Amino acid sequence: MKKLLTLEAWAESRYSDQVPSINTLRLWAREGRIQPQPVKHGRTYRVREDAKYYCPFTGESA
Repeated sequence: MKKLLTLEAWAESRYSDQVPSINTLRLWAREGRIQPQPVKHGRTYRVREDAKYYCPFTGESA
């Protein structure tokens, strides 16, 4: 099983120079832009460490 990270920890590992704000990360989680989909545990989203950002407009993953 893959390790689950908070959105903040996941973003820090994926983006080295400009980390998106927590509000942006929560929006991405709600809209399904992070695949595999994050899971909400209480007030905190948890995401797999190998998850990627998925752009719904272009179909590309980053």
